[in-house]
Formats: sequence, C-alpha cells, structure tokens
Amino acid sequence: MRLGVCVAALTLLVSCGQSGLTARLAGLVTGQSAPAEQVANTLVPADEMHANPGKYLRVNIRNQEAWSSMVQVARNSGRVTWVDQRNVTMTFENGLLVATRGLVRDLMGADVSQSWAAIQRGGGTAQRRHDFITDQDGISTELLQCSIVSEGTEVITRAEKTISTRRFNEKCEGERLTFTNIYWVNQRGAMVRSLQAVSPDAGYLQIDVF
Repeated sequence: MRLGVCVAALTLLVSCGQSGLTARLAGLVTGQSAPAEQVANTLVPADEMHANPGKYLRVNIRNQEAWSSMVQVARNSGRVTWVDQRNVTMTFENGLLVATRGLVRDLMGADVSQSWAAIQRGGGTAQRRHDFITDQDGISTELLQCSIVSEGTEVITRAEKTISTRRFNEKCEGERLTFTNIYWVNQRGAMVRSLQAVSPDAGYLQIDVF
C-alpha cells in the first residue's frame, strides 16, 4: 500500500468561522456524540479560538471532506489527546501525530521523536516507527526512513489571521508506505499548522493549533 502526495499540487483548506453558530462542543468530554451532519455545523468560531489559546484544534479530515473542532481531554508525558464531537480522538507529541482512534485503519501508535529533533535542528534525517491495526485486528509495524528539509519562511492565514512561519517538509519511505508531511512552525518554535498522514486508508489530516 502506498500513500503519496505531490507537494507542489497541495492546496490547503482554509477554515473560517460560521455565522449563526448556536451549538457548542459541550458534550465532547462527556462521551456524547452527534450525527455527522451536525458536526459540520459545530465548528468553534475563529474569534473564540483566538481568544482561548491552547484550548482548541481545528482539523480537516481530508478523505471525509469535513472540518472538526477538537478539545483537549488528556495529557501524559508530553503527549496530548484531543477529541471531537463524534468521539474521534487524536494524540500529538510536540505537534506530531502519534495515535488516532475512530478513523479508518487508525494509527495505533508511533515513535516520532527523531522527526521532532530534526525539525528543531532545522532539518536532517530521522527514523519513524508506526503501528497500524490489521484486518485481523492484529498490529502491523512499519519502519520508515525520513528526510526533513526546511523550505524557508512562509506567511499563512489561519482563521482570518496571518502568521509568519518556517515551513518544513518531511518525506518518509518504508517497505509498504510512503508519505510527505508538511509542518509550519511559528517564531516561538511551536507547531501552528501541519499536514500529516495517518494511514493508507485514513489519508491526511490538516491540523491547525490555536
């Protein structure tokens, strides 16, 4: 299975606040869920996200062509888990995706420490380990060799505000999997946007961090 991306052809979706929004994400951490058609109408407005830094993620699940707002539900040893209204969860370490639950063929776990170290150095090589669930409910492990390259500075627009960032491309290749992740890091060294692969079936996520 191959998951490839032509970086030159990528067009990132830019989210915007929805007028007339009445629903909030009150049921997220209580285990309540909502139909998919309601989720599309419960995005947290841009002004609320900007006013509450660290409280929200906005994620585009690209193969579902849907945006989702997420709130933090757990923090453990540098890993932070977020949940949306459909009880899809995503776990990140320094902004890099390490696990998902509730998507098609979830990423069960990952070691991305070398990738983050290379980003901090301004580029370099890294090895990743990704664990996926199989059709027989077992675990399949993929070892990937990655190259991280700085693409220079880039100004991005995120929920109606511009941010000066440094962009990094990470190309990873394994025996059964190939993908390219893109990261946008602000002047403080924090990940503010990324485009990251989950699995061959789940595709890519665009993650905006507020």
